[in-house]
Amino acid sequence: MNRDLPHTPTVRRPLSIRLSRSVIVAAASIALLCGLALPANADELDDRKEQLKVELAQQAGAVADAHNHHSEAAAALVEARAQLAAAEARLDAAEAEARAAAAEDKKRAEELEVAEHKLKQAEADVAAAIAALNSVNKRINEEIMVTTQTTHGLLNLALIFSDVNTTNLNQRAQLAETLFDSSAQQLDELEMRRLALEDAQLAAEAARTKADEARQAAAEQLKIKEAAEAEAQAIRGDMAGLVQRRDAAEAAARQQVAVEEQQQRDLVAENASVEKRIQERIAREKAEAAAKAERERIAAEKAKREADAKAAAERKAQADREAREAREAAAQRDSRSTPRVEPAKPAPKPVAKPKPVASSSSGFIMPSGARITSRYGMRLHPVLGYWKLHDGTDFGASCGSPIRAASDGVVSERYYNAGYGNRLMIDHGRVDGNYVTTGYNHATRYIVGVGQRVSKGQTIGYVGSTGYSTGCHLHYSTWANGQLADPISLF
Repeated sequence: MNRDLPHTPTVRRPLSIRLSRSVIVAAASIALLCGLALPANADELDDRKEQLKVELAQQAGAVADAHNHHSEAAAALVEARAQLAAAEARLDAAEAEARAAAAEDKKRAEELEVAEHKLKQAEADVAAAIAALNSVNKRINEEIMVTTQTTHGLLNLALIFSDVNTTNLNQRAQLAETLFDSSAQQLDELEMRRLALEDAQLAAEAARTKADEARQAAAEQLKIKEAAEAEAQAIRGDMAGLVQRRDAAEAAARQQVAVEEQQQRDLVAENASVEKRIQERIAREKAEAAAKAERERIAAEKAKREADAKAAAERKAQADREAREAREAAAQRDSRSTPRVEPAKPAPKPVAKPKPVASSSSGFIMPSGARITSRYGMRLHPVLGYWKLHDGTDFGASCGSPIRAASDGVVSERYYNAGYGNRLMIDHGRVDGNYVTTGYNHATRYIVGVGQRVSKGQTIGYVGSTGYSTGCHLHYSTWANGQLADPISLF
């Protein structure tokens, strides 16, 4: 049968093969019923076929779809596994990137924390420098005020009119000098504080800039981390779908294998049943031939005995006649004393031998004029993965093409089988020492019935695609002595 996998498809159909358990059980039950039932005659076959027609129509689509697309299930499984592996690789990369982003994010956060701490310190230093500068300014202002109060012009005028001695003047001069020296130191300290304030402000500005940069880097890194985590999460979501698709593909592939295995079991059981039936017919024919030969032998022996008895009776009667005639002739001679000439006896007619029956030609013809698409022999099953026997020769004939009888014979069986579809078998009797039967499968219909004698080349039906078939063709099988044989060997 034409059940090879098609070439790699350019367009893949979505994996939607959902044969339920009930469909498989129903299809297997119908296949078993059709495979085991032996028709008594064409009418019973037609009745049984009509009874199963509705159920077969319901299941045929599912079974045919499962068979026709088993390559898609296998391809979908391979594709799903490949996509899942690629998604796992992408997920590993995304998770690694997410981990790296998280680590970088942590690093940026730590840098931001340090920068903000330094900024706080710098701001504190600025505040301290301002406070110190203000303190120095305050002290300087106070000292300037004191100095001014002790050295202004009114004070000199007071010296003229007051009772001031030289000692007091010296003390006041020393105080003023001390105040001026202190003011100079205060001014130096003020300059130092001012410079420290500027340094603190520069440091604070640098820390602020550093903190802003760290804050921006942390924000950007946070976005990168969130994007990486989102990508990883999206891939995880995709992987969940891919896992479901892979599981569905594996389930579908397992289902296809189960269907193929069941179909293979059905075909093996059907072939075993056919061989058994052929061998039983051969045994019956041999028994009938032996019984006929025995009857013919007994009849021949009886006929021979009767012929021998009849011949003996005829010889005895002939001898009696001859003796009587001799006596009568002698009496006449005695009475007439003249010799008598006896008439010549007619010669016995030769027994005609039976003419030998001309033997008919044992040559077989091709049942179809189409090209051969698959020959008889072992081949690797595309789904089950082991070698199995292709039990016939496939002819790639179009739908409705005539199917011819390969040789003279009698139609022995005609019925429907789930695997082989519409089947017809012709017994051709003994050919070159072998009892030969030919089988014709997947036909759309046959126009001859069981018990009908057909002649070589006669149209017996029309090509179809019934049963386990991927398209219209003729699956032609032959049996020699009840065992499958290569049909080409008969041509």
